[in-house]
Amino acid sequence: MAKTLDFPDDIRPDFQGFSPTALSFLEDLAKHNERDWFKPRKETYDNDLKFPMECLLGEFTSDRRPPGFPVQGDPKRGIFRIYRDIRFAKDKNPYKTHVGAVMTRSGGKGDPGLIYTHIEPGGSFLSAGFYSLDKEFLAAWRSRIAAEPDRFLEIIAPFAKPRSKYFIRHRGALKTMPRGFQEFADSPVADYLKWKHFLVGRALTDKQVQSKKLVDHLRELVDVAGPFLEFGWDVLETAYEDDPRRHMRVKE
Repeated sequence: MAKTLDFPDDIRPDFQGFSPTALSFLEDLAKHNERDWFKPRKETYDNDLKFPMECLLGEFTSDRRPPGFPVQGDPKRGIFRIYRDIRFAKDKNPYKTHVGAVMTRSGGKGDPGLIYTHIEPGGSFLSAGFYSLDKEFLAAWRSRIAAEPDRFLEIIAPFAKPRSKYFIRHRGALKTMPRGFQEFADSPVADYLKWKHFLVGRALTDKQVQSKKLVDHLRELVDVAGPFLEFGWDVLETAYEDDPRRHMRVKE
C-alpha cells in the first residue's frame, strides 16, 4: 500500500509538475464520481494531486517567493477540498473533477485579490483578480472605473487583446446598468460596470501543468496582472470608509 506523504507545515520539496497519473485520476474520477470508487484510491489523490499542489504553493511561501511578489502561498490553507458541498445542490456528485488552490496576500482563501491555479485534464488555467465582491467593495470598484476609465482600460489592455494568450472574464454580470451608474451607459467602460467579478488569466495545456515550468507561468501571470491586482487593492483601501463595521475588518 502506498504511503501518504507528510511534511512539516512550512517545508515542501521543489515542485516538479503534476504527473500523468494525476490527470488520469481526474479523468477517471469524472467517469466514476462516487465514494466507493474514490475511497480506495484516495492515496493517489493525496500523493499525485494534493501533495504536488502543496509543493507548488510551497514555491511561493513568505520566505521563498521572489522579491516583491505581492501574494504568498500556504500549502495548508490555500488548497480547496476535493469534496463538493451537495446539501442543497441538484448535482449530487460528491467530488470535484479538478483541483484548485489560491495564493493571496495573507495566504488564506478569504483575502480579496488572489491568484488561482486550476488543474483539470484539458481545462487547466491560471487566474488573477477579485471574485464575489461584496456590496461595498463592488460599489467602490464601479465608482473607480467610472471615474478613471482610461486608466482602467490601460490596466486591462494586456488581457483584452484579440488572440492573446491572456483573457479577462467576469463569471456573472448584470443585463442593465447598475443603479446609480446609468449616466455611464455610453462610457467605454459601460460593460465592465455591469460585472460582479473581475478576473484575468490564461489557459494551460496538459503538457504545461506536467512541467516544473508551471512555476514560471505563475510568476509571469503575477507580473502581468500586478497592476490589475494593485488597482483592486487600492480600491479596497477606501471601500469601507462609510461602513460602521470597518473596525472589524482586520487584515491578516
